[in-house]
Amino acid sequence: MARNAEGKIKVGEIARLAGVSIATVSKVVNGRAGVAADTRERIERIMAETGYSKPLVSTKTSQTIELVLTEVAANGTMAMINEATRYAQSMSIGVTVTQTGRGERSDECFQSILARNPLGAILVLSTVAERERALLQSRDIPFVIIDPVGEVPAGALGVGIDNWTGGLVATEHLIALGHRRIGIVVGPSWAESSQARYSGYLAAMLKAGIDIDPAWATHGDYDMSDRGYQAVCELLDLPAERRPTAIFCCNDITAVSAYRAAGERGLTLPRDLSVVGFDNVYPSQCLYPALTTVDQPFGLMARKAIDMILDARNGSVEERHAVFPTRLVVRESTAKPRA
Repeated sequence: MARNAEGKIKVGEIARLAGVSIATVSKVVNGRAGVAADTRERIERIMAETGYSKPLVSTKTSQTIELVLTEVAANGTMAMINEATRYAQSMSIGVTVTQTGRGERSDECFQSILARNPLGAILVLSTVAERERALLQSRDIPFVIIDPVGEVPAGALGVGIDNWTGGLVATEHLIALGHRRIGIVVGPSWAESSQARYSGYLAAMLKAGIDIDPAWATHGDYDMSDRGYQAVCELLDLPAERRPTAIFCCNDITAVSAYRAAGERGLTLPRDLSVVGFDNVYPSQCLYPALTTVDQPFGLMARKAIDMILDARNGSVEERHAVFPTRLVVRESTAKPRA
Protein backbone atom coordinates (compact mmCIF):
# COMPACT_ATOMS: atom_id res chain seq x y z
CA MET A 1 0.00 0.00 0.00
CA ALA A 2 1.49 3.33 -1.10
CA ARG A 3 2.59 5.56 1.75
CA ASN A 4 4.63 8.75 1.98
CA ALA A 5 7.97 9.18 3.75
CA GLU A 6 6.19 9.60 7.09
CA GLY A 7 4.41 6.27 6.63
CA LYS A 8 1.00 7.82 5.99
CA ILE A 9 -1.35 6.51 3.33
CA LYS A 10 -1.37 8.64 0.15
CA VAL A 11 -4.44 10.27 -1.33
CA GLY A 12 -3.69 8.51 -4.62
CA GLU A 13 -3.88 5.15 -2.89
CA ILE A 14 -7.26 6.05 -1.40
CA ALA A 15 -8.43 7.00 -4.90
CA ARG A 16 -7.18 3.70 -6.33
CA LEU A 17 -8.90 1.62 -3.67
CA ALA A 18 -12.15 3.55 -4.10
CA GLY A 19 -12.00 3.47 -7.90
CA VAL A 20 -12.28 7.25 -8.21
CA SER A 21 -10.08 10.19 -9.16
CA ILE A 22 -7.72 11.97 -6.78
CA ALA A 23 -9.87 15.09 -7.27
CA THR A 24 -12.91 13.24 -5.95
CA VAL A 25 -11.01 12.06 -2.87
CA SER A 26 -9.79 15.61 -2.35
CA LYS A 27 -13.40 16.88 -2.31
CA VAL A 28 -14.30 14.34 0.37
CA VAL A 29 -11.20 15.13 2.44
CA ASN A 30 -11.94 18.85 2.30
CA GLY A 31 -15.66 18.50 2.99
CA ARG A 32 -16.74 19.91 -0.37
CA ALA A 33 -19.92 19.09 -2.27
CA GLY A 34 -20.14 17.48 -5.70
CA VAL A 35 -19.67 13.84 -4.64
CA ALA A 36 -22.48 11.27 -4.78
CA ALA A 37 -23.58 10.00 -1.37
CA ASP A 38 -22.61 6.37 -2.04
CA THR A 39 -19.22 7.41 -3.42
CA ARG A 40 -18.56 9.65 -0.43
CA GLU A 41 -19.53 6.83 1.92
CA ARG A 42 -17.17 4.41 0.13
CA ILE A 43 -14.26 6.86 0.31
CA GLU A 44 -14.91 7.67 3.98
CA ARG A 45 -15.03 3.95 4.77
CA ILE A 46 -11.71 3.31 3.06
CA MET A 47 -10.17 6.30 4.82
CA ALA A 48 -11.27 4.88 8.16
CA GLU A 49 -10.12 1.33 7.32
CA THR A 50 -6.66 2.48 6.17
CA GLY A 51 -6.17 4.87 9.07
CA TYR A 52 -6.10 7.95 6.86
CA SER A 53 -6.31 11.07 9.00
CA LYS A 54 -6.08 14.62 7.78
CA PRO A 55 -7.51 17.82 9.19
CA LEU A 56 -9.92 19.75 7.04
CA VAL A 57 -8.08 22.06 4.68
CA SER A 58 -10.33 25.04 5.30
CA THR A 59 -9.21 28.62 5.82
CA LYS A 60 -9.55 28.11 9.55
CA THR A 61 -11.35 25.99 12.10
CA SER A 62 -14.82 27.33 12.80
CA GLN A 63 -14.99 28.87 16.27
CA THR A 64 -18.01 26.76 17.16
CA ILE A 65 -18.92 23.68 19.16
CA GLU A 66 -21.42 21.21 17.70
CA LEU A 67 -24.04 19.92 20.15
CA VAL A 68 -25.48 16.78 18.57
CA LEU A 69 -28.64 15.26 20.04
CA THR A 70 -31.58 13.13 19.00
CA GLU A 71 -34.13 15.85 19.67
CA VAL A 72 -34.72 18.78 21.98
CA ALA A 73 -37.00 17.58 24.78
CA ALA A 74 -37.72 18.11 28.47
CA ASN A 75 -35.15 15.51 29.51
CA GLY A 76 -32.08 17.63 30.18
CA THR A 77 -31.21 18.54 26.60
CA MET A 78 -32.53 22.07 27.08
CA ALA A 79 -30.35 22.47 30.16
CA MET A 80 -27.35 21.22 28.18
CA ILE A 81 -28.04 23.67 25.35
CA ASN A 82 -28.52 26.63 27.70
CA GLU A 83 -25.37 26.03 29.71
CA ALA A 84 -23.20 25.07 26.72
CA THR A 85 -24.28 28.24 24.91
CA ARG A 86 -23.71 30.49 27.92
CA TYR A 87 -20.29 29.01 28.71
CA ALA A 88 -19.11 28.98 25.10
CA GLN A 89 -20.18 32.58 24.55
CA SER A 90 -18.06 33.65 27.52
CA MET A 91 -15.08 32.52 25.41
CA SER A 92 -16.40 33.99 22.13
CA ILE A 93 -17.29 30.52 20.85
CA GLY A 94 -20.60 29.73 19.17
CA VAL A 95 -22.75 26.62 19.58
CA THR A 96 -24.48 24.84 16.70
CA VAL A 97 -27.28 22.40 17.59
CA THR A 98 -27.78 19.37 15.32
CA GLN A 99 -30.87 17.17 15.79
CA THR A 100 -30.50 13.71 14.28
CA GLY A 101 -34.12 12.63 14.80
CA ARG A 102 -35.27 9.25 16.03
CA GLY A 103 -34.65 5.98 14.24
CA GLU A 104 -31.62 4.95 12.22
CA ARG A 105 -29.27 7.86 11.57
CA SER A 106 -27.77 8.55 8.15
CA ASP A 107 -24.27 9.95 7.74
CA GLU A 108 -25.65 13.27 6.50
CA CYS A 109 -25.68 15.04 9.85
CA PHE A 110 -22.09 14.00 10.57
CA GLN A 111 -21.01 14.96 7.04
CA SER A 112 -22.47 18.40 7.70
CA ILE A 113 -20.44 18.64 10.90
CA LEU A 114 -17.28 17.78 8.98
CA ALA A 115 -18.05 20.46 6.42
CA ARG A 116 -18.45 23.08 9.17
CA ASN A 117 -15.10 22.05 10.70
CA PRO A 118 -15.94 22.96 14.32
CA LEU A 119 -13.60 23.05 17.29
CA GLY A 120 -15.27 19.87 18.48
CA ALA A 121 -18.56 18.05 19.04
CA ILE A 122 -20.59 17.13 22.11
CA LEU A 123 -22.62 13.99 21.38
CA VAL A 124 -25.78 13.72 23.52
CA LEU A 125 -26.87 10.47 21.90
CA SER A 126 -27.99 7.11 23.27
CA THR A 127 -25.32 5.37 21.22
CA VAL A 128 -22.52 6.55 18.94
CA ALA A 129 -21.73 4.14 16.12
CA GLU A 130 -18.14 3.22 15.29
CA ARG A 131 -18.75 4.64 11.81
CA GLU A 132 -19.75 8.02 13.26
CA ARG A 133 -16.71 8.10 15.52
CA ALA A 134 -14.48 7.25 12.57
CA LEU A 135 -15.86 10.14 10.53
CA LEU A 136 -15.00 12.65 13.24
CA GLN A 137 -11.61 11.05 13.88
CA SER A 138 -10.76 11.12 10.17
CA ARG A 139 -10.85 14.94 10.36
CA ASP A 140 -9.20 15.24 13.78
CA ILE A 141 -12.34 16.78 15.28
CA PRO A 142 -12.33 16.06 19.04
CA PHE A 143 -15.63 14.85 20.44
CA VAL A 144 -17.12 14.18 23.86
CA ILE A 145 -19.77 11.50 24.42
CA ILE A 146 -22.28 12.36 27.15
CA ASP A 147 -23.05 9.38 29.41
CA PRO A 148 -21.08 6.92 27.26
CA VAL A 149 -22.12 3.27 27.25
CA GLY A 150 -19.40 1.19 28.89
CA GLU A 151 -15.77 2.19 28.40
CA VAL A 152 -15.03 5.37 26.46
CA PRO A 153 -13.92 4.27 22.96
CA ALA A 154 -10.33 4.86 21.91
CA GLY A 155 -9.84 8.37 20.61
CA ALA A 156 -13.01 9.64 22.28
CA LEU A 157 -13.72 11.61 25.44
CA GLY A 158 -16.60 11.10 27.85
CA VAL A 159 -18.59 12.95 30.51
CA GLY A 160 -21.15 11.18 32.67
CA ILE A 161 -22.70 10.90 36.11
CA ASP A 162 -22.78 8.29 38.86
CA ASN A 163 -26.13 6.78 37.87
CA TRP A 164 -25.82 3.82 40.23
CA THR A 165 -25.45 5.98 43.33
CA GLY A 166 -28.31 8.19 42.12
CA GLY A 167 -30.60 5.16 42.02
CA LEU A 168 -29.32 4.02 45.40
CA VAL A 169 -29.94 7.29 47.28
CA ALA A 170 -33.37 7.79 45.69
CA THR A 171 -34.49 4.38 46.91
CA GLU A 172 -32.82 4.74 50.32
CA HIS A 173 -34.76 7.99 50.82
CA LEU A 174 -38.05 6.14 50.33
CA ILE A 175 -36.95 3.29 52.60
CA ALA A 176 -35.95 5.76 55.32
CA LEU A 177 -39.48 7.21 55.18
CA GLY A 178 -40.83 3.73 55.95
CA HIS A 179 -41.82 2.48 52.49
CA ARG A 180 -41.38 -1.21 51.75
CA ARG A 181 -43.45 -1.65 48.59
CA ILE A 182 -41.37 0.48 46.26
CA GLY A 183 -41.90 0.30 42.52
CA ILE A 184 -39.54 1.50 39.83
CA VAL A 185 -40.10 2.62 36.26
CA VAL A 186 -36.85 1.76 34.55
CA GLY A 187 -35.78 3.65 31.44
CA PRO A 188 -35.13 2.07 28.03
CA SER A 189 -33.26 -1.25 28.06
CA TRP A 190 -30.60 0.04 25.64
CA ALA A 191 -29.55 2.88 27.97
CA GLU A 192 -26.76 1.93 30.36
CA SER A 193 -27.72 4.88 32.58
CA SER A 194 -31.15 3.32 33.04
CA GLN A 195 -29.71 -0.05 33.98
CA ALA A 196 -27.28 1.56 36.43
CA ARG A 197 -30.12 3.41 38.19
CA TYR A 198 -32.06 0.15 38.39
CA SER A 199 -29.02 -1.60 39.89
CA GLY A 200 -28.80 1.14 42.53
CA TYR A 201 -32.48 0.56 43.36
CA LEU A 202 -31.89 -3.19 43.72
CA ALA A 203 -28.86 -2.63 45.94
CA ALA A 204 -30.83 -0.39 48.31
CA MET A 205 -33.73 -2.83 48.51
CA LEU A 206 -31.47 -5.81 49.16
CA LYS A 207 -29.46 -3.89 51.76
CA ALA A 208 -32.69 -3.13 53.62
CA GLY A 209 -33.71 -6.80 53.49
CA ILE A 210 -36.83 -6.08 51.43
CA ASP A 211 -38.22 -8.91 49.32
CA ILE A 212 -38.75 -7.50 45.84
CA ASP A 213 -41.91 -8.36 43.94
CA PRO A 214 -40.94 -8.79 40.25
CA ALA A 215 -44.08 -6.83 39.31
CA TRP A 216 -42.64 -3.72 40.96
CA ALA A 217 -40.25 -3.13 38.05
CA THR A 218 -41.71 -1.84 34.79
CA HIS A 219 -40.08 -0.24 31.74
CA GLY A 220 -40.73 3.23 30.38
CA ASP A 221 -38.65 5.55 28.21
CA TYR A 222 -36.70 8.81 28.36
CA ASP A 223 -39.01 10.73 26.02
CA MET A 224 -42.55 12.16 25.95
CA SER A 225 -44.15 8.94 24.70
CA ASP A 226 -46.89 7.13 26.63
CA ARG A 227 -44.59 4.27 27.60
CA GLY A 228 -43.73 5.88 30.94
CA TYR A 229 -47.40 6.55 31.70
CA GLN A 230 -48.36 2.98 30.81
CA ALA A 231 -45.55 1.64 33.01
CA VAL A 232 -46.83 3.64 36.00
CA CYS A 233 -50.37 2.41 35.34
CA GLU A 234 -49.13 -1.17 35.51
CA LEU A 235 -47.80 -0.51 39.01
CA LEU A 236 -50.86 1.32 40.28
CA ASP A 237 -53.24 -1.31 38.90
CA LEU A 238 -51.67 -4.09 40.96
CA PRO A 239 -53.88 -5.56 43.72
CA ALA A 240 -54.01 -3.30 46.78
CA GLU A 241 -51.86 -5.63 48.87
CA ARG A 242 -49.10 -5.57 46.22
CA ARG A 243 -49.47 -2.05 44.89
CA PRO A 244 -46.41 0.15 45.63
CA THR A 245 -46.78 2.94 48.16
CA ALA A 246 -43.86 4.71 46.47
CA ILE A 247 -42.44 4.81 42.93
CA PHE A 248 -38.95 5.72 41.78
CA CYS A 249 -39.12 7.02 38.20
CA CYS A 250 -35.80 6.95 36.34
CA ASN A 251 -36.49 10.35 34.78
CA ASP A 252 -38.64 13.38 35.55
CA ILE A 253 -40.83 13.01 32.46
CA THR A 254 -42.03 9.66 33.76
CA ALA A 255 -42.58 11.19 37.20
CA VAL A 256 -44.98 13.69 35.60
CA SER A 257 -46.84 10.70 34.17
CA ALA A 258 -47.01 9.23 37.67
CA TYR A 259 -48.85 12.35 38.89
CA ARG A 260 -51.35 11.93 36.06
CA ALA A 261 -51.89 8.20 36.63
CA ALA A 262 -52.30 8.68 40.39
CA GLY A 263 -54.84 11.47 39.94
CA GLU A 264 -56.89 9.33 37.56
CA ARG A 265 -57.15 6.72 40.30
CA GLY A 266 -58.08 9.13 43.05
CA LEU A 267 -54.69 8.90 44.74
CA THR A 268 -53.21 12.00 46.37
CA LEU A 269 -49.46 12.71 46.49
CA PRO A 270 -47.74 12.20 48.85
CA ARG A 271 -50.51 10.97 51.19
CA ASP A 272 -51.36 7.89 49.09
CA LEU A 273 -48.28 7.67 46.91
CA SER A 274 -44.73 8.99 47.11
CA VAL A 275 -42.86 9.70 43.86
CA VAL A 276 -39.17 10.34 43.19
CA GLY A 277 -37.83 11.41 39.80
CA PHE A 278 -34.39 11.71 38.22
CA ASP A 279 -32.91 14.75 36.36
CA ASN A 280 -34.23 17.79 38.28
CA VAL A 281 -35.41 19.60 35.15
CA TYR A 282 -38.49 21.71 34.46
CA PRO A 283 -41.23 21.30 35.57
CA SER A 284 -40.11 19.25 38.59
CA GLN A 285 -39.99 22.24 40.95
CA CYS A 286 -43.27 23.65 39.60
CA LEU A 287 -45.41 20.54 40.06
CA TYR A 288 -47.87 20.30 42.92
CA PRO A 289 -46.57 18.87 45.11
CA ALA A 290 -43.03 19.80 44.01
CA LEU A 291 -41.13 16.72 42.87
CA THR A 292 -38.42 15.07 44.95
CA THR A 293 -35.77 14.11 42.40
CA VAL A 294 -32.13 13.28 41.78
CA ASP A 295 -30.26 16.27 40.41
CA GLN A 296 -28.22 15.62 37.29
CA PRO A 297 -25.57 18.38 36.94
CA PHE A 298 -26.19 19.22 33.28
CA GLY A 299 -24.42 22.57 33.64
CA LEU A 300 -21.22 21.02 34.99
CA MET A 301 -21.35 18.33 32.30
CA ALA A 302 -21.72 20.88 29.50
CA ARG A 303 -18.86 23.02 30.78
CA LYS A 304 -16.59 20.01 31.30
CA ALA A 305 -17.29 18.75 27.78
CA ILE A 306 -16.31 22.11 26.28
CA ASP A 307 -13.17 22.25 28.44
CA MET A 308 -12.19 18.77 27.23
CA ILE A 309 -12.62 19.78 23.60
CA LEU A 310 -10.45 22.86 24.06
CA ASP A 311 -7.83 20.81 25.93
CA ALA A 312 -7.81 18.30 23.08
CA ARG A 313 -7.26 21.11 20.60
CA ASN A 314 -4.31 22.28 22.70
CA GLY A 315 -2.95 18.75 23.09
CA SER A 316 -3.31 18.84 26.87
CA VAL A 317 -6.02 16.28 27.69
CA GLU A 318 -5.47 14.95 31.21
CA GLU A 319 -8.82 13.22 31.78
CA ARG A 320 -10.57 11.14 29.12
CA HIS A 321 -13.67 10.27 31.15
CA ALA A 322 -15.11 12.56 33.82
CA VAL A 323 -17.86 11.25 36.15
CA PHE A 324 -19.87 13.69 38.26
CA PRO A 325 -21.79 12.84 41.46
CA THR A 326 -25.54 13.27 41.74
CA ARG A 327 -27.52 14.63 44.70
CA LEU A 328 -31.00 14.07 46.01
CA VAL A 329 -33.26 17.14 46.08
CA VAL A 330 -36.01 16.48 48.62
CA ARG A 331 -39.24 18.37 47.98
CA GLU A 332 -42.90 17.64 48.74
CA SER A 333 -43.74 14.56 46.67
CA THR A 334 -42.45 12.08 49.26
CA ALA A 335 -43.71 11.31 52.77
CA LYS A 336 -44.20 8.45 55.19
CA PRO A 337 -46.65 5.79 53.95
CA ARG A 338 -50.16 5.82 55.36
CA ALA A 339 -50.60 3.52 58.34
